[in-house]
Amino acid sequence: MLKLRFIPHLTYQRRLQLLLAPYAIGIVLLVVVPAVVTFALAFFHYDGLTPPRWAGTLNFVLAYTDSLFILSVQNSLALIIVPTFLRVIGAFLLARLLQRNGRFLAGFRAAVYLPSVIPAAAFALAWLWIFNPLYGPLNLLLAQLGLATPAWLVDPAWAKPAIILMSLWQIGEGFLISLAALQDVPPELEDAAAIDGAGTWGVLRHIILPLLAPILLLLVFRDAILTFQESFISIYLLTGGGPYYATFTLPFFIYEQGFDLLSFGVASAALWVMYALSGLIVIVLYIIARQWNIGTTDETFVL
Repeated sequence: MLKLRFIPHLTYQRRLQLLLAPYAIGIVLLVVVPAVVTFALAFFHYDGLTPPRWAGTLNFVLAYTDSLFILSVQNSLALIIVPTFLRVIGAFLLARLLQRNGRFLAGFRAAVYLPSVIPAAAFALAWLWIFNPLYGPLNLLLAQLGLATPAWLVDPAWAKPAIILMSLWQIGEGFLISLAALQDVPPELEDAAAIDGAGTWGVLRHIILPLLAPILLLLVFRDAILTFQESFISIYLLTGGGPYYATFTLPFFIYEQGFDLLSFGVASAALWVMYALSGLIVIVLYIIARQWNIGTTDETFVL
């Protein structure tokens, strides 16, 4: 660790705080200040060309009464709820499958994590080729198997499933966290359960899942929020919000209001609605966790 020798009178805790100061300053300048400015801008008419004019709560009313806004919220929730749980479950099951040491398991682990380090734009363009209805490899494979070949990104009925299918390949971070948590589970617990006659499913259900429940809960929190806010790039490149607004999400609505219609006040109001929905999702998940007696204190993460 970097030693701050030029201020030896500081305590260890103060030195750690000083080391974190650049990160904290970046958070304030790049997150907190823009959030405050955006909240203030939500109460003004502003097009980026003329001085702001006071609008009160009109921007929130305009956003709420816009039919595209309601549709964008519905599409956003549909593209969050289903992929989030599928991604967390898939990451956990893959981590459980690749938990043991083996000759080729390191390569499989790297293959699972690899899609997560690919830039979002490159990843979306690769799937744009995969989903091509004429010469994409996915439809060519389905045709060889004698199955139907959907028009994926140009068919409103298949656009959402295509986005969900693409998102299931980026589970590397959840996979690593689940794998690390599984490695911390004492093997004596599984051995004792096996001696008592518990099968694979019994060990997974009664030992592994209760121990890892707080970790999986945090993964669901993180995935829901990130999916809500970071799905814009892939949707913009793959479908542009179409076809027929089938993938028109709330981030896309904010982008269209701000940079297409130059209505930054309405865009700011919609942005804060997105923040509120993100918080609501976390609250709902927290209530579910409390109902299941899943704790989220520091002690519950000590396996």
